[in-house]
Amino acid sequence: MSSPIKNIFFKNTPKIQTFNIVRLSQNQVEEKVYLKNGKQEIDITAHHGMICLDPFCVAIWLPLSQLSLVDPKSVKILFKKGRDLNASIKVSLIEKIPTETGELLLYRIENVKNYQISPLHRLALFAYFLRSKANTYYSRKVISALYSYPRSIIIVSYKDDTYCNIFPMDIQSYIQEEGLYILGLRTTNITLNKILEAKKVVVCDTDTVDIATVYKLGKHSSTAPTPIEDLPFATTPSELFGFPVPDFTGSYKEIEIIYHKKMGYHTLMAGKVLNEKQIKQNPASLYHIGFLQFQKGNYNNIDGLF
Repeated sequence: MSSPIKNIFFKNTPKIQTFNIVRLSQNQVEEKVYLKNGKQEIDITAHHGMICLDPFCVAIWLPLSQLSLVDPKSVKILFKKGRDLNASIKVSLIEKIPTETGELLLYRIENVKNYQISPLHRLALFAYFLRSKANTYYSRKVISALYSYPRSIIIVSYKDDTYCNIFPMDIQSYIQEEGLYILGLRTTNITLNKILEAKKVVVCDTDTVDIATVYKLGKHSSTAPTPIEDLPFATTPSELFGFPVPDFTGSYKEIEIIYHKKMGYHTLMAGKVLNEKQIKQNPASLYHIGFLQFQKGNYNNIDGLF
């Protein structure tokens, strides 16, 4: 962004980037997410997650007690902080998947509105990002809306007799009431088919890891991941599967994959948590938060690579 425009619109911002990175405990997240149908608004903050970025898709879980309150074919998703509406997303229903005590609703994103800061600020930011040919105005709007809610970064671990991969992702969510974990993994990731074949995966939090280590893990090839002995941290085997758990982790979950569906660029995996290990009380996590939303918050930024 040229210096005059930056001085006008983002004068007090040292760096323009897609995401800011913060480290928080779950109870420090200030934003909320709601499912709106008519005048009815249901808090889905802990019951929703991204599952695909091309096309943009999300998953929402509702307990049986709330399914009768809304028409799942005519809803919007609202992103709020206090009384402020930060973004809204119109969605279309793809599929309903019954669960033990509710339903998992898969949606495709159809239209997005952002409300953070001013229209001129948003236009200036999106124009800056459009310098990259890989971006579109629509994709920037959707990303800004989805990341109006901080997305926690997890570490995924998989191992078999001849292969091991440890890598980060934030297209995920955990439905605690169901013991159900939802993951959206790139279809090009070699590890995907291995996880689906074994039906096993371990997810770990990012309690004390530095952001540079996380992004280095994200850059190594899934075809030939960095060997465990060459990683810059120690690992211990998980209790049930024996998959490597990094020493910076405050907790981890061992998951059996029970459902999967190709959504597009990402494949949705849903799994039951078979074992949960709490190594540390109230561990923190690294989070991605959209640039626009970060400007409205009180979070402390960790300098990252975006």
